[in-house]
Amino acid sequence: MKNKKVLIVGGSSGIGLNLAKKLELKGADVIIASRSAKEKQSELKNLSGLHSSTFYSVDITKEEDIKNLLKIVGNIDHLVLTVKSPLVSGSFLELNPEDVRSAFETKFWGQYNFAKLARKNINKNGSITLTSGTLGVRPYSGYSTMSIIAGAVDSLCKALAVELAPLRVNSVSPGYKTLEELHDKIPLGLGSDAKMSNPYLFLLEDSYLTGTSIVCDGGATLV
Repeated sequence: MKNKKVLIVGGSSGIGLNLAKKLELKGADVIIASRSAKEKQSELKNLSGLHSSTFYSVDITKEEDIKNLLKIVGNIDHLVLTVKSPLVSGSFLELNPEDVRSAFETKFWGQYNFAKLARKNINKNGSITLTSGTLGVRPYSGYSTMSIIAGAVDSLCKALAVELAPLRVNSVSPGYKTLEELHDKIPLGLGSDAKMSNPYLFLLEDSYLTGTSIVCDGGATLV
């Protein structure tokens, strides 16, 4: 990854921020973008140990924002999307359709549009890494929206891997980090941002992986 230019969207917190640290240590040129990245720049550099990363603010739900960011950053080697949407839960029959649409707008359409618009910026032998979720592999009652979105993102990954080849397109399905009631049920316990950022790095570095969805959940989908 030395001297490779990597744009992480959603990189000002969580998995994206942990990935940025690992990429910096490997000598990559890291660009972090999120809604609040620019205003949190000083705080992130002081608290996270990031030194050379650059920060930009972008609203992934606004096409014009995406276009403006891509004009600024220019050519890149890898695009990583670690965006999260508001958690929509509750009985399928009682869900507010507007809440469902809002979640899709960020988590699915945001990644869809970013991948489409960024294609021309990505250098030869580059890649796009999307983020789905384990609910797409194993749904739970009350989380239909998140299950559907995760499944859609994994399907998008496979479709783009075929259509955009030789550009590589992969996805990661992170597991659970905060639901303490699940800790003793999951074979390897709850995860962490540091652990769940590892598959992203693996997918960036392996030049022969595409259309692959890695589940990183400590075995949660097994129980």
